[in-house]
Amino acid sequence: MNENSRNECCYLGKIYPIHGRVDETAKKISIIWTGKSFICISPQSGSIDLTAAMIVFYKKEMNKIIKNRLDFYVPSIKQKYKSVKIVNSKNKWGSCDSMGNLTFHWKLAVFPIEVIDYVVVHELCHLVHMNHGRSFWRLVGKIKPNYKELMPLLGTKKVID
Repeated sequence: MNENSRNECCYLGKIYPIHGRVDETAKKISIIWTGKSFICISPQSGSIDLTAAMIVFYKKEMNKIIKNRLDFYVPSIKQKYKSVKIVNSKNKWGSCDSMGNLTFHWKLAVFPIEVIDYVVVHELCHLVHMNHGRSFWRLVGKIKPNYKELMPLLGTKKVID
């Protein structure tokens, strides 16, 4: 990407333009979200690894978004989680272990907030039911009644454990 190049990137279910800008005072490549577009600031002109810069952005943003959504949904579950991590999983959008540690894939950042909410609710429900039995799905449905419509939007990755 150079100063005049323009790409696009998905964020929270919508496609936004990415504009490049050179700032020689910048110490490293960074991404700024304006609410309508991304600005990729680079300390030098020339080719940059835009993918790596966006991954850093997505991980930071998902950390904030997930914590915000957990704060919203935890009262519905009446259970507390122990920790949250944003990870790069090969086959899961989220997981919950028996100690209450939650993990979420950073790529959830490309989905609409409704889909992210479903994954958050799914994992929080594992704090109550560590399986996918009838009681688990009843609890998911009580908190997120449209979860069956949202599940297919996640594609082939699993939302389990």
